[in-house]
Amino acid sequence: MSQIPKLIDIATKRVVTIDETQTINEAISLMYQENHRDVIVLSKSKKSFGILKANDLIKLKADNISFETCIKDIKYDTVFSINYNTCIEEAIHQISSNCTCICLVDDQHTLCGFVSYYDIISSVDPKLLLEKRTLSDILISSYIKRANSNTPTQDVIGLMDDNIYDCVIIFEGKKGVGIITTKDVIKLFGESKDLSLPISNYMTSPLQSVKHTTTIAQSLEFIQKQNFKRLIVEDFDGNVVGQITQEELIARIYSKWADFMRDETLHLTSVNNSLQSKALYLEQLATVDKLTSLFNRVKFEQKLKDEMSRVQRYKSEPFSVVLFDVDNFKHINDTYGHITGDIVLQRIAGVVKNTVRTTDLACRWGGEEFIVIYPLTNIAQAAEASEKIRKQINELTFDSIKNVSCSFGVAQFDVDDTMQSLLARADQAMYKAKKSGKNRVETAF
Repeated sequence: MSQIPKLIDIATKRVVTIDETQTINEAISLMYQENHRDVIVLSKSKKSFGILKANDLIKLKADNISFETCIKDIKYDTVFSINYNTCIEEAIHQISSNCTCICLVDDQHTLCGFVSYYDIISSVDPKLLLEKRTLSDILISSYIKRANSNTPTQDVIGLMDDNIYDCVIIFEGKKGVGIITTKDVIKLFGESKDLSLPISNYMTSPLQSVKHTTTIAQSLEFIQKQNFKRLIVEDFDGNVVGQITQEELIARIYSKWADFMRDETLHLTSVNNSLQSKALYLEQLATVDKLTSLFNRVKFEQKLKDEMSRVQRYKSEPFSVVLFDVDNFKHINDTYGHITGDIVLQRIAGVVKNTVRTTDLACRWGGEEFIVIYPLTNIAQAAEASEKIRKQINELTFDSIKNVSCSFGVAQFDVDDTMQSLLARADQAMYKAKKSGKNRVETAF
């Protein structure tokens, strides 16, 4: 058996760094010059490492924080460090998937490289799955942030204030014509561009996408070759049907791989044994939303497939899904700040967790959107349960906000439904609730 590689073997050796005593503007200039969407922050006083990301800059801009502020005076994420000579098997025991970026240090604790958790997982995933699975097998989200090409750039940047959907697809009519990502925002900040101009002046065009029939192996190769953070996926007719980030891709690969290992009862290598011993822990990290502690879309996909299979196979009682989002959430973020916006999402998640049954599955769908699966529940029962959640959310009180509300769309699964068609009907019902005045529940028939 070949020798198990060490972290330094899969690491990026050239690390872009900045001292915490330098300003945000200096960080932007460095990120722009190096064509990076993040930079490692060195803290000599704390003998630690951090990371300043494009999303952090967008939030600072939204909160009117001066870019002349020193980096040490703002909030940024700390980064775990580990000896560069650690083998991957040992690293898996020490590192959790929360460590999206891991700094490698030598015996004198000098920075000598960095590696992501996703690099580690992808280095041990079986090639068989990568070559046979396609994007259509793992992509269920058709949610994308979109804007018209005439929209002012500053408004488009305002749509990119979370880590889940940190890009915006630019449309002219129904056709996707371009994209703006966090890396583009760094360039706009670095060159002090006029953000009042239409986004068409700054978007990356044409829009580069891949077909939904592209294999996972081809997708990973495309991401690495193009140095992209995400894939934009289109159907055979050239319509944009969704996006998937590199992190989501790896998380879903891991989920598929874990299923494959259980089903085939393969003999595991020492590395795979290490992964299997942490399977439950890793699965939780891969399927739970950090902000709200609700499940995320990976877990939703698993549960939805189980429910669809149950109804189709046994012709048993139907199930329903409820999609809802926070009304006027952008106004909340813009008026009261992103910390208040996060508190709103956490409080709403608390209501949902305390209201749904143990057999139900509540998830954060993305941004300010949530989704619930109600097994053995028809559309009328699901609408009644949603009304209960709606009322409790509307009764929440906050220090700075009078109250918040949500709009709900309910759909019942039909045996002829696909994942996409079921979610599309729930989305249409939610849109109807928005158009009908918000703070209400609508059903899709």
